[in-house]
Amino acid sequence: MDDDHEQLVEELEAVEAIYPDLLSKKQEDGSIIVVKVPQHEYMTLQISFPAHYPSKEPPNVIDVSVCTSLAKRDLYDTKYLQHLFQEVMDSVFHRGSVCLFDFLTELDGVLYVEPEEETEPVQQSDIPTDPFEGWTASDPITDRGSTFMAFAAHVTSEEQAFAMLDLLKTDSKMRKANHVMSAWRIKQDGSAATYQDSDDDGETAAGSRMLHLITIMDVWNVIVVVARWFGGAHIGPDRFKHINSTAREAVVRAGFGK
Repeated sequence: MDDDHEQLVEELEAVEAIYPDLLSKKQEDGSIIVVKVPQHEYMTLQISFPAHYPSKEPPNVIDVSVCTSLAKRDLYDTKYLQHLFQEVMDSVFHRGSVCLFDFLTELDGVLYVEPEEETEPVQQSDIPTDPFEGWTASDPITDRGSTFMAFAAHVTSEEQAFAMLDLLKTDSKMRKANHVMSAWRIKQDGSAATYQDSDDDGETAAGSRMLHLITIMDVWNVIVVVARWFGGAHIGPDRFKHINSTAREAVVRAGFGK
């Protein structure tokens, strides 16, 4: 048994011990498994493990299914979920380390459904119409009462990133946003030091998804912020679609990436 396969077998045994009855194997060697998402057992995933996992390659999410009663609520687009979950898998994978437990833990935040709230509908006048000084804005996206809008800026230090973010939050329209999520990556000229981090601002797992986005875009010296004005109705994992879409648009418009 090679080292990769040995680590996979040990990992699956550990996950089975932590989450009994949630995991089954489609292949006897464990190369394909079926697992129900902990805390969200209505959702079932098929995951395949390449021959060079975990030394070189991450697992692949090859199928997502949702129980019919929830699927009819139009909260879950399984094709989008497969893409989103693979993105989560890629972000928690580090060569040489198993990642299935971290992946399942991260999904709890992604699948969290915000409670219905009695709140005033988002008014168009609440949404910024002009980019703030030093920032480039995306177009806003509105879905079931919630509006998302992103802003990107060039920064050369963490101190500058924090200062610009603090200034952005002082705007009266930004103060009305329920969440102001952010991510930044900084590489200073002439130095090997790099800085990158993110902030969910109450929207669990959003900041890390934004950081993953600008990482795979391979952009540096950028801070991206996504504001969400919540309209009272939950929209499930689709919120990550809008967070990523607006963030990417703002980053590209600001001259970063392709």
